[in-house]
Amino acid sequence: MADRDPKAERFREFLAEAEDILNSMGKGLLKLGKGVKAGIIDPAVLNSIFRSAHTLKGMSGVFDFKEMASLSHSLEDTLDLLRLGRIALTEDVLYCVISAHSLLVRILASKGSGEFASEIEALRDNLAKSHVKKARPKEEISKELVSVLTEYEEHRLRECLRDGHNIFIVNVKFPITSFDKGYVALTELLKTEAEVIATLPSTKTSHEVLHFDILIGTKKDRPFMTDLVKNAADAEIRVLSEPSSKPAQAMPTIDEMKGHGPQSRETLRRVSNTVRVNIAKLDHIMNIISELGILKSSIAALGAELKNERELSVYGIELSRAEKTLERKLSELRDSVLDVRMVPIGQLFGRFDTFLGKVAREAGKEVRIVAHGDETELDKLIVEELADPLMHIMRNVVDHAIEAPAVREAVGKSRAGTITLSAYQKGNHVIIEVKDDGSGIDVEFIKEKAVDKGLVTREFSKGLSRQESLELIFLPGFSTRDVVSETSGRGVGMDVVKDNITRLSGIIDIETVKGKGTRFILTIPITLAIIQALIVEDAGRRYAVPLNSVLEIIELRGAPPAEGEPINVGGRNVPAVRLSRFFGHEPSAREVRYGIIAGLAEHRLCVIVDQLVEELDVVIKPLSRIIKAPGIAGATEMGERGTLLVLDVTGILEQVMKERKTGAAAAAARTA
Repeated sequence: MADRDPKAERFREFLAEAEDILNSMGKGLLKLGKGVKAGIIDPAVLNSIFRSAHTLKGMSGVFDFKEMASLSHSLEDTLDLLRLGRIALTEDVLYCVISAHSLLVRILASKGSGEFASEIEALRDNLAKSHVKKARPKEEISKELVSVLTEYEEHRLRECLRDGHNIFIVNVKFPITSFDKGYVALTELLKTEAEVIATLPSTKTSHEVLHFDILIGTKKDRPFMTDLVKNAADAEIRVLSEPSSKPAQAMPTIDEMKGHGPQSRETLRRVSNTVRVNIAKLDHIMNIISELGILKSSIAALGAELKNERELSVYGIELSRAEKTLERKLSELRDSVLDVRMVPIGQLFGRFDTFLGKVAREAGKEVRIVAHGDETELDKLIVEELADPLMHIMRNVVDHAIEAPAVREAVGKSRAGTITLSAYQKGNHVIIEVKDDGSGIDVEFIKEKAVDKGLVTREFSKGLSRQESLELIFLPGFSTRDVVSETSGRGVGMDVVKDNITRLSGIIDIETVKGKGTRFILTIPITLAIIQALIVEDAGRRYAVPLNSVLEIIELRGAPPAEGEPINVGGRNVPAVRLSRFFGHEPSAREVRYGIIAGLAEHRLCVIVDQLVEELDVVIKPLSRIIKAPGIAGATEMGERGTLLVLDVTGILEQVMKERKTGAAAAAARTA
């Protein structure tokens, strides 16, 4: 194995860590945005975003990622002022912070190769201009207490007092052997009903027991909080300020609070047991599994031959048993590696919250996002490949489908449009839906625009079904806008969506009701890393057909169907294609053939071949993007047997449907 560059390895680890931090920051900004609209700002969320910016600044500085370090530093300054209450968190300030986060995501995606200096400078100016000073509350606090609090803790205490919250000190003690777990459990419990302002270790701490004073602010009274913590820890609650009743005790003196400081036990152990693995390493393991699968097939063939030899039949039987065990273990290994590659699609859904808020603001619209099925799992590489198609779909939804707030109110809808993201598993595929409650798609308008832009002829458009008309939006150059804006009108976007989904061996359908909304339905295979494939032969050439798209296999006898003629399968006419003829080869004259009924979603296709050879686990190697071969998803190495092409059933189906439509349109033109 070639020597790895340690610096490059560390930089890759930095990129992965920074990506996690920005994802976490994005989720926090979504919660913060909801709080700003509701007039309730959770200090814990704001503090979490600040810590993310602070960590990112430090990491960027270490790796000399200057652009990211500069912007995250400015963002950290703004967030620090917000958390200390020195500036007000307005919608304008929030927009500046969200814009900074979006730019940080772009800078990270460029891996330092982009030019963002002018954007960073403009954003830093906007952040600086947003620093409108906020009047500090005048609540009197004991100087003795203030002396042991940080500036942030003092600010949170003042805010709690200003909001009329009760201020309590929870005196708690834990055995040294279990204080870490006990303390975390108690603070998490307290946070359900109170704000934990500060934790102050007490001078009462002995060798066996650690004492803590936890300063909290809450709307609940002392009896309620006492009942809350009674089963969680050995605790006593003292009242510092209780506006709902007479103060039970004055603010503590400096003597009572003396000795508070960082006396808790330190540790360098990580809490997480997660290990980051480069996806390329998993791809390498997948290749080995594929090669072992080919070796297993050779062993099976050898065992079958030995069983037919009288003197060696015993060895053939033993070899077959070993082959069955190997097959079972290989299957377990394959499933385990696939499981490691799987990530919840919620990781992807979470990225669109801040993106949609920014796009909606720029478009002058109000949009909220609802997600279902966050726990649905997909291959990590497929999740990343879906990011851009979903982004283009939602940008188009905001720009074209969601109406302006005033228009929505006029037709009886809520001011804010709703975009619903859903994901669920169906067999070996995952269905992803993007649904909106906007204006819907006017099919006739789409056809007219396609004709006006010269993408189709008027005669051709007249013969299109409703579904085929909707699919015109995927044509390169199609746009319903006559004027190019920052986000639309260029005729790129939805064609990219179609290309990317097709490259994933997926399919996209559209359902729409004018005035009610639209639903985009994406059907995607769970993984493309390693698949079970049916090896077939037609006209002397072998191909691999992914089994996840095979519905059934039928035997065909007699004369083959004429070119373009469908066959009847279970009472349903299914378009048929001879595989050799599809790739431009002369088919054989075999009398017995096989029809592979394949399909995705509601679409069906019968692929006719000469022979069914075997089933294998194969690893798909993508072809160069320079090579555009309809019906080919990639290639797979078969060891000594050479390389086989892996069929893209979706691509073949679309090509057949396109040829049928073109032929029908030509026939209609001849008879006109």
